[in-house]
Formats: sequence, structure tokens, C-alpha cells
Amino acid sequence: MGESVDAMEEDIGTSSKGEKLPNGLDMEIDFDDDDDGDDDIDFMDLTTSLRDLGEGFLKDFCKKAATLFFNEYGLISHQINSYNDFIHNGLQKAFDSFGELIVEPGYDPSKKGENEWRYASVRFGKVSLDKPSFWAGSDGIEHNMLPRHARLQNMTYSSRMKVNVSVEVYTQKVVRSDKFKTGKDQFVDKVVLSTDNRDIIIGRMPVMVKSDLCWMKTVEKGDCDFDHGGYFLIKGAEKVFIAQEQICLKRLWISNAQGWTVAYKSEIKRNRLIVRLVGLSKDDSIKGEKKGLIVYFMSTEIPLWILFFALGIRSDKEVVDLIDYNTENASIMNIFFASIHDADEKCEWFRRERTALNYVIKQIQGTRFPPEETEDFVSLYLFPSLHSPRQKARFLGYMVKCLLQAYSGQRKCDNRDSFRNKRFELAAELLERELKVHIAHARRRMAKALQKDLYGDRDVRPIEHYLDASIITNGLSRAFSTGAWSHPFKRMERISGVVANLGRANPLQTMVDLRKTRQQVQYTGKVGDARYPHLLTGVGFAFFLLRMVKTVALVKNLAATGLVSTNISEPLVDKLFDCGMEKLVDDTHTKLDRKFRVFLNGEWVGVCEDSHLFVSELRRLRQRKRLPQQVEIKRDEQQREVRIYSDAGRILRPLLVVKNLTKIKHLKGEITPSILFSTRGLLNLLEQKRKRIAALPGS
Repeated sequence: MGESVDAMEEDIGTSSKGEKLPNGLDMEIDFDDDDDGDDDIDFMDLTTSLRDLGEGFLKDFCKKAATLFFNEYGLISHQINSYNDFIHNGLQKAFDSFGELIVEPGYDPSKKGENEWRYASVRFGKVSLDKPSFWAGSDGIEHNMLPRHARLQNMTYSSRMKVNVSVEVYTQKVVRSDKFKTGKDQFVDKVVLSTDNRDIIIGRMPVMVKSDLCWMKTVEKGDCDFDHGGYFLIKGAEKVFIAQEQICLKRLWISNAQGWTVAYKSEIKRNRLIVRLVGLSKDDSIKGEKKGLIVYFMSTEIPLWILFFALGIRSDKEVVDLIDYNTENASIMNIFFASIHDADEKCEWFRRERTALNYVIKQIQGTRFPPEETEDFVSLYLFPSLHSPRQKARFLGYMVKCLLQAYSGQRKCDNRDSFRNKRFELAAELLERELKVHIAHARRRMAKALQKDLYGDRDVRPIEHYLDASIITNGLSRAFSTGAWSHPFKRMERISGVVANLGRANPLQTMVDLRKTRQQVQYTGKVGDARYPHLLTGVGFAFFLLRMVKTVALVKNLAATGLVSTNISEPLVDKLFDCGMEKLVDDTHTKLDRKFRVFLNGEWVGVCEDSHLFVSELRRLRQRKRLPQQVEIKRDEQQREVRIYSDAGRILRPLLVVKNLTKIKHLKGEITPSILFSTRGLLNLLEQKRKRIAALPGS
């Protein structure tokens, strides 16, 4: 986009299958990331172009473009791609999240015997999945399990899941040492008694039909021509995931629903931070506004000015410069004065060295569940992607600036109903979350069983005697059968309707079920912001009847050309630096008012001087497939931000980039470098322009 003719001649694109459009046109499939339009792309006059091309060509173009798109991506690629991402990346990530398990003995004096107390350390390693198989016949020969076998015999189409388990049995002895050399009078030494490392079967994982684990992936002819896969077979029944709508947590959220707030909603609860504009006690020295800024962090309330000084800021002017907001606004200055006065009341000498930090540590230690690393809370929990306290203070100042801009009407609050601010949970996220629940259950059962054999007079058996594989197998099967899935935030609750029966009455019904989406809505209005329809309408009457129910699901359908992104594990920061991004400075005095802030998945990773050149270079790399095509790039001129997303669950719409340097010409005879058709208007493009073409002279 915005490329020169020579550059485009070097890299003429075709479709992903190498096919060409009629009249010498070549096509690339990219992904559009801006619903409001790109200011970097110059669209040619469609009326003039259509008059040159003709109605017959345009019909052929629309048919060919739609055929290429659906042949490449299909209608259920979001289901299969998400499951493939889980078995390749998410499965190992789920086991690695648990780390090492230390099993202590029961400390029963009557069973100690002559030996020392023994301990065990258990750690999960590499996970592997086999293709589905079953044993049949009198001799017990293993056969390949196909989907039709599971469907006809009421079996679960699943594969064995093997994990490498390392077990270490050891004792602990107190060893005295020279305090002058080691700094300690004594320390605990570990004496290893035995080690064991083996691969064991930990359970069975349901396999999605037509995924990379399925036998039907590579066959030339399947069981049915209309069977495109994307579903599971659980005890002979066909089950399908319904995409769950969730709020995007990888961005700043500005809201005025319950007071003016800006929230850093991280996936980890202890990393979340909220800056709120609240009413403070009256002060005679402050006229007008009696509002101040309070930070909610790690279940405690901290005055904003104290947190800034805890991060190493040394003066009030330095804090105001970090916020970088117009100080001529009297109401904003009153907010600053009220915040300073509130900080003075809470901690009188907070401007002195370490006084503010000690105050914050004391507040965090007074919470119900304080962290163990209280001294290092700044580096571990406060904006963990930023390593320097000065950078963290600069990001905190940026959050305050966004809040004040929204409060003064210079910035819009974020819309919770916009799909740009939502993410879809599909097989990768749902299976990883449910699998973690059952792995944790199996680990607890294993620890209790292993603890009994750690007494002095007993022998520790192989690990497969303690790790029950049926816990994970039965747990996943029960979740698929009932449709009740683990809650994303509440550990003790489960949500229903995540899995549904697949309708196979006709192929259209099957596609509809595979492209359904679901949003959980509470009638209290706290989730989803669902509006109540009028009572006299049919939908309104249905809502009225269901008001006695706690929650209801809003079921929607994904558009025919809509795609859902998968997680991109490829590191992108180095490529951003190659395209012109600069590192974020490690100080608080450098001015950034003329530079654009660059955010990657909601994290501040750098700044750029020329945002037009930076964004165009990124899009050029994406178009030439040197950058993953699902990377979303958004340039915000008003807020002076460049937002880049590469996470999973984003809803994408394709952008067809059509290039021709010899056939398509302008009326004046000039070569047109590119024509871009967005698929959002591609289907009705012919219908809108057909009458205009017919009305043109000589058509």
C-alpha cells in the first residue's frame, strides 16, 4: 500500500494457491485491521474503474475471488486452526505452567522406622500425542481409529497423551558451616536417594475431526463430501465448541460506567492496576473540583502521587511532566492539587527517599493475601513487561493522561460492545483451561498417594502407580458430554453451553452450528452491557420470561468471510526495531510529545518518529509474507499511537489486494498501481455499481 510501481513489479502477488484472476490480474489475500479506513491507501474511483472493466469482467472477478478465498480458508478454519494451535503449543504450555511439585512425608513418628524423613520432587516434561487407535479382535491387535468407528460403536474419538515425568526421592540434612565463609551457621543439604525418568500415559485427549491428529486429514476421499470436520466425537455423539466472547484484557480500558477509571487489565490478577477519579475530602485551599486520583493495585488503595514517588520520581513537577497534560485547564490542576493534598494526609513525608516505597509495602502487607516477594513487587507485578522503574512511572503517567483526556472530553471511552475490543475463546483457550483443572486434580491425588509411601519402612513404586490417568480422561469426557466448562475467572464455578450437539440434518445447519458465537449476559447489567428490548416485541417478551434466570446467552453467528486469529508465537519486537521503532528511554525528562507510542498486545514496547513510514513498512512486510498475515496494525493519528496485535481470538476480515500494471488503466492513460477491494463491500459491489454501468454511454 503506497508502494511504487517498480517495487510492485518485483513482488507481484498471487493467491496462496498460486491462481490468477482473469484479464491478467493477480491477487493477494491480506487482513484489514481498520474498520474506519486507512489514510495511507489511495482508493481509485470505482465508477471509472468499472466502466473500463465492464460488467462481465466484474462478475467473473467476484466469482473467482470468492472461490479462491473459500478454497483457501473454508468456513470452519477457525475451529481447526485453534485446535491445531493447542496440540502444538497450548498442550505443552498447560503442563509447563505447574512447575515442580514437592511431596512431603506425613511426619508420623510411629512409622518413621530407622530411616530419615524422605521427600519427593515430581516434574512434568515433554508431552506427546499419538493418533487415535483402538484394540480389537481376540489377539488384541491395534488398529487405526477412524471417525466412523467412533460414530458407529459409540466410542470417543481420542488419542493417548504421554508425558515425561521426572521423580526424585531425597532426604534433608542440616549441615553446619563456617559463618565467616558462607554467612550462615547452618544450611539444609539435599541427599538424593533415587531418581526416575520415564514416559507414562496420563490420559486421552479428544481429537477434532480433520485436525492434524485426525486420520482423515491426509485421505483423498472422506466419509462424506459435505463433512469438513471441526467437531469432536464423544461416546458416538458429535460435539462442537461454541465460540465464547470475552473482553480483551490486553489493552487499557477507559470507562465512566461507575466513575471515571482507566484499567490495566492483565490476564494475571495481581498485575492488574486501576486508576480512578474519586471524590476526596473538602479542602478550603482548593476551589471548584474536589476530585483526586487513586490507584487500586494488589487489593489495596494507594494515592497516585505516593506511587509515583515510590517508583523513583523526585518532584511534583516531574510527575506533572510525565502525565504531560495541558496544565492551563483549571479543573485538571485542581485534580492534581487534590491528589497531592490526599497524599500528604496519607503519608506526610512521602517525598523523602524510600518513605513512599515503605508506605506502599506496608499497605500491600496489610492485605488479606499479601505476596511473598513484597520487596520486589515493583519489578514482579507492576507492569512486568517494563523492566525499569522509570519506564513504569512513564507508563503510569500515560494511563493518567488517557483518563484525564476522557474526563475532559478529548478522548472517547472504550465501547464494550465493539468486536474490536473482544476476543473469541475457541478450542485452544477452552481446552487449555479445562485441562489445567484436571491436571491439578491428578497432581493432588498423586501427592496424597505418594505421601503414604515416603515413610521409612515403605518402598516408593514407579510413578504410574500414583498418577491416575482416568482423572483427565473422564474429566474431559464429562465436560464434553454435559457442556459444563470451567469458569475463566472463578475457580469453583462452571459455565454451561460451551459445547453443543452438532446438527447434521443438512450441510447448512452444520455450518451454522460451527460458526456460532456466544456471549454470557447477566441481567444485573454487569457483564456484556446487553440492552433490554421492548417488552411488546417477541424478543422483549422472551427476555421478560427469562428474567428469573440468573444468566442468559446471546447467540450470534460469525460472518461468512469472518476469520478468527490464532496465537502468533514468532517474536515481533526485533522486526519492529528494523522497521524504525526506537527503544523506550529509561528516564523521566525526555519529551515524547512529538513521537508516536508503539503498543504490542497492549504493552508499551517503544516509540517511533515517522509513524507513516513505520506503519507502511510493517504493512509492506505483511503483504510480502515476511510478517505473519494475521498481525493487526492500527495507526491512531488523534491519540498518536500505533497499536499492533498478534494474540489469538481476534476477529479478522480479509482484504483482497488486486494488482495489474498493464491491463487496468485510468481514463487519462496513467497506470494505476493497485486496486483494493474490501470483502465487506465485495459481495454488494456489483449490485451497487451495475445500474451506473448500464447508464454510461456505450455500455
